[in-house]
Order: sequence, then C-alpha cells, then structure tokens
Amino acid sequence: MAWSYSPGPDMALWESFPVVVGRTMYVTTNTGQVLALDATSGQQLWQFTPQVNFLFATRAGDLQPTNRGVTVAGGRVYLLTYDDQLVALDANTGARQWSVEVADPRRGSIESSPPTYWNGRLIVGSGGSDAEKVPGFVAAFSAADGRRLWRFATVPRGAGGGRVWMPPTVDATTGIVYAGTGNPSPALTTTDRRGCENWVSGMVALDARTGALRWGAHEVCGDVWDYDGGQPPLVFDVHLNGRTVSAVGHANKSGTYWIRDAATGKALVPPRVLTSQTNPRPRPTAAGVTICPGALGGIAYSPAALSTATRTIYQPTVRLCMTYRTGTVNPNGPRVELGGGAAVVPHGMTASGSMVALNADTGTVRWRRKLPAPVVGGALATAGGLVFSGADDGYLYAFDATSGRTVWRGRIGLPFGTAPLTYRIGGVQYVAIVAGGSTVTGLTGTRPGARLVVLKLGGRPLPPR
Repeated sequence: MAWSYSPGPDMALWESFPVVVGRTMYVTTNTGQVLALDATSGQQLWQFTPQVNFLFATRAGDLQPTNRGVTVAGGRVYLLTYDDQLVALDANTGARQWSVEVADPRRGSIESSPPTYWNGRLIVGSGGSDAEKVPGFVAAFSAADGRRLWRFATVPRGAGGGRVWMPPTVDATTGIVYAGTGNPSPALTTTDRRGCENWVSGMVALDARTGALRWGAHEVCGDVWDYDGGQPPLVFDVHLNGRTVSAVGHANKSGTYWIRDAATGKALVPPRVLTSQTNPRPRPTAAGVTICPGALGGIAYSPAALSTATRTIYQPTVRLCMTYRTGTVNPNGPRVELGGGAAVVPHGMTASGSMVALNADTGTVRWRRKLPAPVVGGALATAGGLVFSGADDGYLYAFDATSGRTVWRGRIGLPFGTAPLTYRIGGVQYVAIVAGGSTVTGLTGTRPGARLVVLKLGGRPLPPR
C-alpha cells in the first residue's frame, strides 16, 4: 500500500472511478462531493461540495444516490449531480465556474455518471427510475459555457426507458458517439411487451457533432427483465478474414457480449453468452418466476478492459438468479423495485462471479476464472500482462492476462463497485481502487464501508481488516 483515504463512516455505496491528471487525483463521493488529492500521498488539496437537492428527484426515489466520478479537460473538472446539474470547476482550486441544468429532476431524471469530453463538447447521458415513464436521452453541451448543442431522445415521445447509465464512448477518429441504453419503463407493467422497441435495451451510434442517428441496435427485445445495456461501449479494431474493421463491443445485463461493425452496427461475430441464462425466459407473473441472471444483471455497468498485446477483451460477470413477481410484493428478502413488481433474491440463493477473457477478433472465450463473489466494478488490463479487478469477497485480484491464473490478490476487506486505475508519477507505478460496494452489494449481504486504496511495489503491507 502506498496510501489510502477514507471519505467518512457514513458511505455505504461508492462507485466513483478516479481520474489522475498530472499529480492530482480527482474522485467523488456518492453524494457528488469532489475531492482533489495528491496522487502520490493522498493529501487533500481541495474539495467541492455541490448543493444537491436529493428530494427534488422524488420520482427516482427508489434509487440510492451515487456518483461515478468526474471528467477533467482543458483545466476544468466537470461534474454531473444527482439532481441534473452540470457543474464546471477550476481544476487547480475547485472554484465553481458555471453550472447548467441538463434535465428536469422533477420529472424523474437523474445523473449518476460523468460526461464524456470530445472536441470541446461534453456528451451526457441520463438515468431514472424503472417505476416511471422517465425518457432517456443523449445530449451534448459546450465545455466552455454549458450551452446545449443537441439532444437525442432514445425513446419516442410519451415512452419511458432507454436511459444511458454510464458515460458514452466517442471514437475520436470518426466523431461517432456510442451509448448503451437501458430497458423500457415501467419495467414490468406492460404485459404485452414482446417486440423490439427503438432504442431500448441496446445501443445507439450518433454523430457527435450533430446528434444525428447513425444506427441503433437491439440486444433484448420485449424486455420485461430489466436488462439494461448500461455498460460503456468499447471501440477497437478487429482482424477478421484478412481485413481490419473498426468495431464496437458492448455487454448487456442479460450476460451477453456483442461485437459490431462500428460504422453500421452489423454483428461481426455471433453474440457470446458469458453467464448462466434461463432459456427461454419466462415472463414475470404474480406467483413469481425465477430467472438467471436477475435484475442486477450478469454484466451490470461493469466496464470491460482490452489488451492489444493479447488481442483479448476482459469482462467481469455476476451470477445471481432472482424471482420476478408482478403486482404488490410483500417484503420477503432483498429485492429490486421495478415498477409493476419487483425482483427478489430467493432464500438461500448465493451470488458468485467470474472474469471472462474473449478473443477480440472472434468473440470466443479464451479462458474463464470463477470467483466466489460477484465481480461488478470493471477490469484493468496493463502492458505488463496483468488484469486487475476487485470482487465482492473483499479481494483485489491480479490475473495473468494470457492464462487467467491468479498471480496475486490483496485483501482490502470491502466490496468493489469500480474498476482499478493505474498511473505513473516520478517513475513509480501506482494501482488505485475505490472499495465501497455497488448496487449488487446490498442484495448479497456484503459488509458496507468505503475506502480508496493506492498500491505500489515496495509499499507498506495491506493492514488487516
């Protein structure tokens, strides 16, 4: 351990992805407070506490507030708050420069992830409740003054869903923005929902300059299982049949991974099922049906990692089946409220996870490493041939990128809701990880808490928990 930082005793859900620029690390708490820390020592340089009205977004009240970090560009730190404010801060001092509203929180929209910066633009997605008809969107704002440049609705007027939970991905060479989209809402109330709906439970490709739709893709049609496509898409080159094709990879909570042509959306290889799936999936009933994976997903928002050296995609997964019930569900265990019903963890059901390595060119599974607890936060692949990821058993794992063998693990003692980060300052390489759990943690009985841990070779031993 090089250093660690605790944000306080009251944090029970910490999903912030740290950002390091120069010698400064920027990280947020679950309520949107921004912390600037010295990345070599953990010394706090400044903090910014936004005025967030958590009661304002009352229609999203079934969601636990969280914040997944900030974006740093051009000497500014950009923050999105739970009540839909886009805030620009001075990166050196934390002083607030401007703020604008990106959506109306009174209608149930929330923001939980940072924007994506590209060419003077901030690309923003939207979240919201599964119980209400909250429409999803992707929008672009000027990074200079917050002026809105364009907005694309992921569902037709009057519909709900298609929310964009994680930051969109922009291909800097083509100017195309890719965004994973959430399920339709309300999640369980539409009993006749069977066909493919534009553009929910899938992804969209937009022109980052204008917001015009390039293409859309369906991943789960007739979705009544809360199978969001929340993961941020991954852009990479595929070597296929003697040619190189720009591709976009994306996973869905159904536990399936797709590799598509980045220009057209056409599938380049068959989709790969990475977790246990009930097939065919029964539709939820008042009596209840148990389905794998459950509403927390086989692959939640977990970012995948890519190694160009091994031509491999590394994807964390979760195995947790749940019982879906429509109508009023009496409290009988950990559950997810979905609108029109709930998904409940069956008594005695245990959750587990795995790290799966996929051939980046063919999508076939190279290796699979099973773990005793869910792997939610995401993966980090390094040029040194390691893949890092944290599991809800409290361990940070380092896998051999080629074989999947566990070459090291360190006990942090807390679950993980984010991916590791590596950076180098003064010739020293650091590996940082936020520990504090995710939305899965509350349903699996894992002990809550919060701690940012930064590691280096030759550091102090990890203290016992």
